[in-house]
Amino acid sequence: MKNRFIKNIRTYAAAVVIAACAMLVSVNVCKVYGIERVSSSEKESGIYTVTGTTENVPEILGESAIVVDIKTGYTLYEKNIYEKHYPASITKIMTALLTLEHADLNEIVTFSHAAVFSVEAGSSVAYVDEGEQLTVEQCLYGLMLISGNDLANGLAEHVGGTMNNFATMMNERAKSLGCVNTCFSNAHGLHDENHYTCAYDMAKIAIEAYDTQDKFMDICSTLTYECPPTNKQKETRVWGNKNRLINPYEDLYYEDCIGGKTGYTNEAGGTLVTYANINGRKVVCVIMKSTNSAAAFVDTTTLYEYIRNNVTDDMFNQLDEKYSKLVEEENSNQSEEQNTTVSEGVKNENVTSSNTENNDEESDGLWIGWKLLILMLTILIIYYAYVRYMRYLRMKRRRERRLRERGQQHRR
Repeated sequence: MKNRFIKNIRTYAAAVVIAACAMLVSVNVCKVYGIERVSSSEKESGIYTVTGTTENVPEILGESAIVVDIKTGYTLYEKNIYEKHYPASITKIMTALLTLEHADLNEIVTFSHAAVFSVEAGSSVAYVDEGEQLTVEQCLYGLMLISGNDLANGLAEHVGGTMNNFATMMNERAKSLGCVNTCFSNAHGLHDENHYTCAYDMAKIAIEAYDTQDKFMDICSTLTYECPPTNKQKETRVWGNKNRLINPYEDLYYEDCIGGKTGYTNEAGGTLVTYANINGRKVVCVIMKSTNSAAAFVDTTTLYEYIRNNVTDDMFNQLDEKYSKLVEEENSNQSEEQNTTVSEGVKNENVTSSNTENNDEESDGLWIGWKLLILMLTILIIYYAYVRYMRYLRMKRRRERRLRERGQQHRR
């Protein structure tokens, strides 16, 4: 009886643990950081697909890839563009974008103990010292050229206060761009199961950085940068760009590549985001989960040559026409919406306010309902366990009483 009771207790405890774990998984780390999956329809996505424009599509080693015409946002090549992968250091494009949006280049970044010593052993670092001070601009050059993970930590703390806060900012920015399969948990891209994205989303982030931040392209197209002496280091440090496509002395040099960001971890494989001038058009190429870094470079040049040889001026003109019509339609729709808003006046404002309150109430009600359900289940389990235990005690007392009675009869 005792063994059965213990077995039952273990079963109920395991059920509680499993239920709790399932709920934590269902909440999802992305939910905590503030990003949710959104629709990837043409109008909402910002990157539009044109099919049937090219032939003889090449095979590449990367498991996912996309090439996008930056001007119109139309894809010129795609392979598994929504498939989830680990980004590795191409994460730093988002880190740089947020830093440029929220910090002045002359601001001073002071490196904490955590920023310096929490970096994974053997990963890329700038070897900054605890308490060392660099400008935001200097950090950005080291971030994009040598992929300094300690610099990413310092920038994240400077902009966000903490890494967790900065990760929240990253996910909110990704959501604002319409990313559909992205969750960032750090600023550097070192492996974390809850840190992932897809080729489609990385193209959107890369285009945003290109379109809105001139300094971003100045940095990622720089071959070498000299970081002057600081309060902690007396020597000038020279940082060379790891992007082999823009280095004329590299065997993988590609003349029309104008910048980008490299990435590699064992889990992510080779990842690469680059910009190029192909047939007079600026395009961005994203490679994810290639065999290694060298393979990502080869995949990129393969796709650039494919675009060069297959996408003609006439095709680009067609993209421009489609894009112009789309812009006109969107502007027309916006004008109609504005007119409707003006005519509705206070009525719309009241409806919006009411809907917001209702949504908030529904959301709060949903979470309260879940909490009440969990509480009820917990009480039921505890009560059931208590009833079983009391039954066990009663049966134990009965058995002891019978044994005593039998012993008394035997002595008589």
